[in-house]
Amino acid sequence: MRLLVSKFIVFVSLALIACEGYSAGKLMIVGGALRSDNEAVYREYIDAIPSRWADVAIVPAASGRPAHYARQFEQDLRNFGFEGEILILPVAVKDDGSTGDVDESTWSRGAYDPQVVAKLKTVGGIWFVGGDQTRITDTLVQEDGSDSPLLAAIRNRLAKGGIVGGTSAGAAIMSSPMIAAGDSLSALTEPRAENYAGMQSQESGQLMVKGGLGFLDAGLVDQHFDRKSRLGRLIRALEPPLARDMRRGYGIDEDTAVLADLDTGEMKVLGRGTLVLVDAREADFAEDSPRFAVKNLSLSILSEGDRYNWQTGKMNLDGAATVGKEAFGYTAEQGAGLTQPNGRLDHLLGFSLLDNSDTAELRRYAFAENGPGVLFRFEQTGDSQGFWRYGSGTKDQYSIQNVRLSIEPVTVSIKQ
Repeated sequence: MRLLVSKFIVFVSLALIACEGYSAGKLMIVGGALRSDNEAVYREYIDAIPSRWADVAIVPAASGRPAHYARQFEQDLRNFGFEGEILILPVAVKDDGSTGDVDESTWSRGAYDPQVVAKLKTVGGIWFVGGDQTRITDTLVQEDGSDSPLLAAIRNRLAKGGIVGGTSAGAAIMSSPMIAAGDSLSALTEPRAENYAGMQSQESGQLMVKGGLGFLDAGLVDQHFDRKSRLGRLIRALEPPLARDMRRGYGIDEDTAVLADLDTGEMKVLGRGTLVLVDAREADFAEDSPRFAVKNLSLSILSEGDRYNWQTGKMNLDGAATVGKEAFGYTAEQGAGLTQPNGRLDHLLGFSLLDNSDTAELRRYAFAENGPGVLFRFEQTGDSQGFWRYGSGTKDQYSIQNVRLSIEPVTVSIKQ
């Protein structure tokens, strides 16, 4: 009976929101290292704030310097002409001793303070700063998994058409499950971690997946994607028993954002980097293998201005088609290491594969000096498409659709 009553209350609440003319809100998911001069991201965020709730609330819970980085984001918004009130919510677990005018040691229970929660009544934009994503979930989610009063209020703002944004850790919490830690090689060659070892395990350590806030229910988000080479850990996080419908990964580069419309399902890429979309819904994960392996992943890369709709599966990629009109024709080198060209994933699959008439497969190896390694096998298929255009000035910019990717375990022997 209690479950039926709860469902009825949710149904009525949603119906009332619809009757008031509201639509689901938007997410601004930033891959970290957001530059203060990234006009495209700041402008889109400001423009998405509903005029009827013109204020912004900053949640600095992830940061080791909560007030400092909240104020930095506040200044960035002002520099781009934002005129509403900006509220720095006292929600954090770390006290920054350098901010003498603020005692952040009193902020640990801010998410349960009725006066803090009440401030969201005029807020149409929420922003999560970067740091450690587990601090956000530890602060906003109760021990039984239910929402704190502040998190419930944030969900209400989002459901009524507000925008929730975040960078780095503030991007990781957008999905649930949430990637909490791990590097790619460890993720692909070692078991998952059961205990969180702290922020250092985000740079080097086994994959750990925890519960996020679940604002985006169409897959998993990862950030700092290209610079920290996180393709491997994102793929490992998509394996069963994760539900099939959730087996899509969104890897967002630094200084790059995805604006996601929760009403239409449309994602738009903003900024200097790319969105890497890994679709594992039809992939074959090795169930009985002692080491991780997977075949038939679908890999796409979206550049600035490109769009993807997770509800329909449709992509709108800009640029001139490369397949059948390749600019290059050479046999690409297979292997690993600093001597290999096109280290960025979009460059590798653009220059070396889909804009290269003489290469249909690329193999790249990842391994440590001691221990097992993996082979990444990228294949052009009949469904693969490449698009080229100039980005800023004469900078080549590639968008890629439906490259087949498999990951196979290998053993590498190094002799000196």
